Amino acid sequence: MANRRSRRNKQYFFCPYCQKRLWRNGSPKYYLYYAGKTEIQKGFGLSAKNATFLVNQSFTQLDQGVWLEEFFCEKDGRIWFHISRKEDKLNSRLATAEDWNRSTKTINPDGSNGTVSEFTNKISRGCNLTLLNRMRN
Repeated sequence: MANRRSRRNKQYFFCPYCQKRLWRNGSPKYYLYYAGKTEIQKGFGLSAKNATFLVNQSFTQLDQGVWLEEFFCEKDGRIWFHISRKEDKLNSRLATAEDWNRSTKTINPDGSNGTVSEFTNKISRGCNLTLLNRMRN
C-alpha cells in the first residue's frame, strides 16, 4: 500500500509582490471580533433582527471563521494575511489596519508598541546608528 496519504486538497498561499509560495510560521491565529449591530450584521451576514439579538446577548462577537495569520516569503519577509473560511475554502488578502483594530490580543506589527519607550523602539529598528556608536565608545 504505497502512498496512502490523505487526498485532501491543500491550499497554498502566494506572495502578492513576487508570486512565490509563502510558508506558515506556526504563529497563532488571531481571530477577529465584531462590536455593535452594524458590524455584526455585515460580518456574519445576518438580518437586523438577529444582529440586534446578538448585541443584546453580548456586546462583541468573535468570528472563528476569520483570522489574521503570519506567513514568510523568502524574498519579502514577514507578511500578514486576513484569512476567511467559507465552506471549506480559504480566502486570503493582505491584512489592513482595520483588521488589526478588530483582532484579539494583538498589536499592529507595522505600528509602534505603546508599552515600549521611543528610545528602545529606535534602537531595536537600527534607525540611529550614530547614537548606538556613541554608546559603545
